[in-house]
Amino acid sequence: MLTLFLLILPIYYPSIEGEQVKVAWLKIEGYISPATVEYIKINLVENVQDYEIFLITLDTLGGQADATLEIIKLIQASEKPVICLVYPEGADAMSAGTYILMACRIAGMAPYTQIGAGQPVVEGVPSNDTKLINFLSEKIASLAKMNNRNETAARLFVTKNLVLGPEEALKNNVIEVVARSPREFLEKIDGWEITIRDGVVKLNTRGSMLIEVDKPFRIIFMEFFSNPLISSILLGVGILVLILGFTSPGWGAEVAGGILILLGLIGHGFDVNLIGLLLVGIGGALLMYEVFSQTFGAAAVGGILSLSMGIVLMAGSPPRQQFVSQLWFNELISTVSIAMIIISIFFGFLIYKAIKTIRSKPYLEEIPAEYGRAVDLLTPRAIGYVRLGGELWKARSEKEVKPGEMIRVIKKVGDVLLVEPVEEEK
Repeated sequence: MLTLFLLILPIYYPSIEGEQVKVAWLKIEGYISPATVEYIKINLVENVQDYEIFLITLDTLGGQADATLEIIKLIQASEKPVICLVYPEGADAMSAGTYILMACRIAGMAPYTQIGAGQPVVEGVPSNDTKLINFLSEKIASLAKMNNRNETAARLFVTKNLVLGPEEALKNNVIEVVARSPREFLEKIDGWEITIRDGVVKLNTRGSMLIEVDKPFRIIFMEFFSNPLISSILLGVGILVLILGFTSPGWGAEVAGGILILLGLIGHGFDVNLIGLLLVGIGGALLMYEVFSQTFGAAAVGGILSLSMGIVLMAGSPPRQQFVSQLWFNELISTVSIAMIIISIFFGFLIYKAIKTIRSKPYLEEIPAEYGRAVDLLTPRAIGYVRLGGELWKARSEKEVKPGEMIRVIKKVGDVLLVEPVEEEK
């Protein structure tokens, strides 16, 4: 039986893990932000010894300029081969995605995908600043030259917003491979020789182990709040909630509004580290207030949430220009505008009701009845509630009154009634 087991074992385990080439599959999707840099950095720098090859799949309309340039630096400095594929079918690697694709040692595209439109966008408007355009066109041309690609076409991505599909890109020597899937991509480049920092490397990708690398929770958290759409809505809602808090008593709205504003600032150019420190400071202050106030309320909940989010956000870098398509910005502005109009109407109604309530006169100016019953235990030091004519009033008594006993109102001192116990007739 032992011999039979040893003979069957290779069928289920055809190769030893150490002998099989391990390829890390990294996915850049959606908006490129400092969270994307952290995701790439963790794998290309910290986990570089765990894999032999890094495959990045792209499906993005662009993102922050400095985040894109930082990713390019990480790819260029990597001691292991970094290859890219625009995937899945129908995906786009526009603007910032095209820069990253040009930086990779081997570039591929799935059918019906597109790359290009690399003109920078500053404050929502395509930039025609010759200094910036010249720098970026030379930057992407140098990336193309480094990987033996068409420098002229690379420049046109920036200067003329050139857009290419996979067939045109392959024909014009902008990419090397057209493949329907990452596995097909790896099969096609098997045996190719590429140059990296430490010299020439021959790829052995046929039958390699393709491993999808999941994003840590911290990266997912950062991605969500770095999205300009989310941050714009959070900032607007935070301001409205803060105004609502100023018009009504209590800590809840003020705390929530302040936290939402800080989270919204992440996607508007503020350093994530600074926002994290501010959230930690606010969280600590709210928890200290909660300890000394000895009540479990909005300060405690807000403090815990603020402290937790601040600790999670203790990473990142501030953005500068944007490498995104104009279409992306138009969609962003439209979506944010519609969302903020609806939210503004809702919070405007709440603020109106809050102001109306504050300015309205109190209804319970007169004591509804002279006699009633105690709801809580009343002592000279303990204030409780009594029921008078179906209404609850704060009250205290010079003599102890137990719950359920009959009381008589002596006088009203501010908002508190002075009462005394009354013996019931039997």
